[in-house]
Amino acid sequence: MTISLYVTAWVLLTVLAPAWLVAGVVIGAIRRRSFVTLRLLIFAWFFFGIAMIALLRLAVVFPWLRGKPDELHTRLFKLQQWWSATLLKLAGALLRLDIRIEHADEAWPGPTILLVRHASILDTLLTSVYIQGPRQWHVRYILKQELLFDPCLDIVGNALPNYFVDRTGNRQREFDGIRALCRDLGDEGILIYPEGTRFSLAKLARARERVREQTPELTEAAAALTHVLPPRPGGVLTLLDALPEVDCAFFAHRGLEGLGKIKDIFSGSVVGSSVRGKIWRVRRSEIPATDREQIEWLYEQWALVDAFVKDTEIE
Repeated sequence: MTISLYVTAWVLLTVLAPAWLVAGVVIGAIRRRSFVTLRLLIFAWFFFGIAMIALLRLAVVFPWLRGKPDELHTRLFKLQQWWSATLLKLAGALLRLDIRIEHADEAWPGPTILLVRHASILDTLLTSVYIQGPRQWHVRYILKQELLFDPCLDIVGNALPNYFVDRTGNRQREFDGIRALCRDLGDEGILIYPEGTRFSLAKLARARERVREQTPELTEAAAALTHVLPPRPGGVLTLLDALPEVDCAFFAHRGLEGLGKIKDIFSGSVVGSSVRGKIWRVRRSEIPATDREQIEWLYEQWALVDAFVKDTEIE
């Protein structure tokens, strides 16, 4: 269904381009918010166009490589990289983003568990472009099931080894799915967003209350976090248990908060943003063994993520 919706959206945007281009300029002149409406309409036209190109490429790849899983995997990974890099380059140009990521090489070599801050709809693109792209490194993603509405993510995401979490489903079933994703990891990475959802002040208040009710011993640690959400340890503990010899790499970043919600996007605050990121590696020998100690360790590392976001914000 969404394939036809994407095609329809692109056709309508193309046919109505003269109207929305003029409207975007007028709205930008009146609102004086960096012409963000016009920028987003242009991005939408390119987004649906890029999706259709990717789907056409998929239509060519699948029939010819159906019986060659290794080659199919490689081609799909390259298509994923092209899609991610093109969208991020487009978003960066239209929104005038200055993106700088420090120590990306800390994520290599694999295997590695990647723990990434979640603040916007572009988080996954950052990882794909700045961590995977330079070395054509394969990373398995743990993502929310709602993202499957996008046909490219649905088709390619399910053809490659990833896991889409049903956040309303049975928790043990989801943990089992994450554990299954760890099999035969080789030198690949596996990525998780420990917060479970994008940051907002309202979500931070609810998360602190949940921690206070469910794990009161972590109340103080959760209260100390001001720019990130307290991590949900279940998925991380599952990965640490399933991959007992694998290092962890943390990815803190700031500057994409203006892409967290639709109303934030239309405020124009993200235009001209400086996006800063930093990655650091923790050797497995430095990670404690018991669940309780690992949760405390996770909070300690997440406090460093919080400090990076806060200090970078001050700068």
